[in-house]
Amino acid sequence: MKHIVVPVKNIARLAEASDALLTRTIGTPGMGLIFGKSGLGKTTATAWFVNQCNGIYVRGLASWTPTAMLQAILTELEIATTGRCFSMVTRIVNALKETRRPLFIDEFDYIVENKRMTETLRDIHDLSSVPIVLVGMEGVQRKVQLREQFVNRVAQWVEFKPADYEDCRYLSDSMCEVGIKDELLKKLYQASNGVIRLLVIGLDAIERKARTIGVSLIGSEEWGASSFFLSDSPKNKKRGSY
Repeated sequence: MKHIVVPVKNIARLAEASDALLTRTIGTPGMGLIFGKSGLGKTTATAWFVNQCNGIYVRGLASWTPTAMLQAILTELEIATTGRCFSMVTRIVNALKETRRPLFIDEFDYIVENKRMTETLRDIHDLSSVPIVLVGMEGVQRKVQLREQFVNRVAQWVEFKPADYEDCRYLSDSMCEVGIKDELLKKLYQASNGVIRLLVIGLDAIERKARTIGVSLIGSEEWGASSFFLSDSPKNKKRGSY
């Protein structure tokens, strides 16, 4: 199975929104918010686009303080992490202004309710004018909307949604090195509820089964009663597994 990022619809929406931020008129809001339920590919898509645009990527942690957040950004910029917060913000702003590299912050859920951290990000945005893309779970968008000064900087809102069957087929054709018949792929799609993470796990299981039995095209007959997700949780079993 090929380990590649497939530009399904969610990734296309992320790329479009990020491109809009990168090419916006200086002085206009330059923040973006990516949000959605777990397993829909937000982190993978973000990492892919960071590589495409030479961005700066940091992942929020539950233990973060404003100082820890600034130190994480400075580390990615390969700049000294010493000094007070004001000094660190100044170094970050100067580096971003010089390089014009956008800043991506994953797990924004750990930051959004901390006013000092959100206001610090607003300062970095306003002073550097580079795009800042924030990535969080479903519900983070409502928390952002409670911060009036901060939300006014968010110009792009991208909700990651469950994959549709067209995405599922695109993933299969792009990643799998064996053929999968539509009737089996539709069973996987229904069992996954469109969750990208589960689709990839299921596609990998199908390909391994095809290689084990020595076929280049696999359908429901060859698949049998095997599980798509290796060890189904009680939730998955209640939902229905194959």
